[in-house]
This record gives sequence, structure tokens and C-alpha cells, in this order.
Amino acid sequence: MKESRLMLIQYATAVLAVALVSIHLIMQGVIYPYATAISFSNILSIYQNGFYAVFLEALLVIVLVHGFNGVRIILHEWRQTAPWSRWVDVGTVLAIVVSVGYGTRTVILALFGGVTA
Repeated sequence: MKESRLMLIQYATAVLAVALVSIHLIMQGVIYPYATAISFSNILSIYQNGFYAVFLEALLVIVLVHGFNGVRIILHEWRQTAPWSRWVDVGTVLAIVVSVGYGTRTVILALFGGVTA
């Protein structure tokens, strides 16, 4: 993929991350008192709400793509040889896939009753 397209993804995910994280913080820090928001039973009930589970999954994907793409950009600036660039790109994609997979596993377990309070 062209570098200009990857930078566009970086900017778009930054804007989306700001919006989604703001909504998340308002819902968990303002609507619910903080002490209630961090209780395990409350967190589990939030994950079991289908709409909020989709929201958290979107937040997970957006933040991970933005973060790992940012690290990829830093690593490309650090060294600029062709083999290094290939390893960095492959490593970034693998890191995103593994991280999203593990985070999705958590959402699925909570949503379908794999975890109980």
C-alpha cells in the first residue's frame, strides 16, 4: 500500500479515536460514577449489551490500527532499508491481527456468557 494511503489511515483513525474515546470516557466517567464504572459486574454488564459491545470492538480496532501504524511510521523513520521496511510492515500487520483477535476474544466471551460475575 502506498505511504500516502497509510498516512490517510493514520489521520482518519486519529479523528475517529478522539471521537470514540471521548464518548467512552463520557459514558464511563460522567454518566456512571468512576467507582461504579470500574466494578467488574458493571463492566461485564456493559460488554453483554450488544450495542456497547460493537462500540467497544470498533474502539479496539481503531485505537490498535492507529497505535501500531504510528509505531510502524516511527520504525520506518529510524531505518530505511528495504529488508527492514518489509519486516516492519509484516510485523505491524501481524501485531494488529493478533491484538485485535485477542481483544475480540474478550468481547465475545463477555457477550456470550463465557465470563460470569
